[in-house]
Amino acid sequence: MARPDVSRAAIVSVGNELLYGQTVDTNAAWLGRVLAERGIPVVWRCTVGDVDADIVDAFDAARARADLVLVSGGLGPTPDDRTKPVIAAHLGRRLVPDEGARRDVEARFRAAGLDAVPPRSRGQYDVPEGARALRNPKGTAPGLLLEEDGCTVVLLPGVPQELRAIVEGDVFALLDGGGVTREAVRHRVVHTTGIFETRLAEVLEPRLASLPASLTRGIDLAYLPDLGGVDLRFTTRDSDVGVAGERLERLVEALEDVLGPWRFEAESGDLAEATVRALARFGRTVAVAESCTGGLIGKRLTDVAGASDVFLGGVIAYSNASKVRDLGVREDDLARHGAVSEAVACGLARGVAARFAADAGIGVTGVAGPAGGSDEKPVGTVWIAVFLDGEVEAFVAHFPGDRDSVRVRAAQAALAALHRRLLGVERR
Repeated sequence: MARPDVSRAAIVSVGNELLYGQTVDTNAAWLGRVLAERGIPVVWRCTVGDVDADIVDAFDAARARADLVLVSGGLGPTPDDRTKPVIAAHLGRRLVPDEGARRDVEARFRAAGLDAVPPRSRGQYDVPEGARALRNPKGTAPGLLLEEDGCTVVLLPGVPQELRAIVEGDVFALLDGGGVTREAVRHRVVHTTGIFETRLAEVLEPRLASLPASLTRGIDLAYLPDLGGVDLRFTTRDSDVGVAGERLERLVEALEDVLGPWRFEAESGDLAEATVRALARFGRTVAVAESCTGGLIGKRLTDVAGASDVFLGGVIAYSNASKVRDLGVREDDLARHGAVSEAVACGLARGVAARFAADAGIGVTGVAGPAGGSDEKPVGTVWIAVFLDGEVEAFVAHFPGDRDSVRVRAAQAALAALHRRLLGVERR
């Protein structure tokens, strides 16, 4: 089959589990990203259950909007896998055995220790008449490629690792072949934390407006906030990947002085990764003393590969007795200032650094809620302290949201405080 000249894609996701919320549709998000990188934007998406009429309606709606339609799910061997027979019947195509698919399916079952393909699975190598089977190196259900009225249709299994293997193999080979050049979408994401979306826009938009048009022309900006901070996604199109990347990097560099106090670099987008990398870069170690965050900071740090080189340990000092016994917080400070106070946060940071002989210590204590607040210290009040180079710095924050939100925001703020200290960036 010749390489299709496609420019707009639509995605149909099939499966009751998607509608019921039992499974998150990561396939559609991944397809959207990888197609955009190849200059084929997804212009429409739809999710339907395992219902014949709904599959047909969504399929026809997708074909009306795009010249490339990808349908995921419903290619398996069980009765609820309806996609292949329904679309084949709708297009008036018989299901016929494909010899290449048969060999692949038989080889897959032989590798699993079976001499023959189970009867129910033999339909896996049936394809709509005129369709091409796409090799599935991760499973038994091949993908399917067919042309119908100028539209390229790709049917894919719903198992994410199988879908991705087929797309990265036969589908990309088809789309990337033939020497046709498209303007691909390129992104540059800048991660920030410790600043609200509205405030970030207030400091960023005037700077963007003051830059030469040659830097900003054709580049779009999206603000993507969550509990941890705000990601800035700069987007441009260019047939030359190198040129697009250079333009985005020049723009980000021009914004460094306004973004510097809040930005961090991490491939995963996680501040914990940036903090671990900074600790390793400067040859420092850290230990954490957590009260209201209950071990969340330690978990996030140890989620990062290589954290064992810089993270020495932590103490969840939830009770006042633990704060005193395990970390040396002074009883007088607890009595005079309370557990949620600057004095106690500083005591936690110093105490945990001393206990583990770490270069840095983080201390966090606060009121996560929903109970425990007061007029003086309402729910969301958190004191955070960072000990480094013999000095401890502390600040108080007031985080909105429920218990989980307060804990997540507090952990992020604590990591940000250490990250800034390591890089010598002043807190704003």
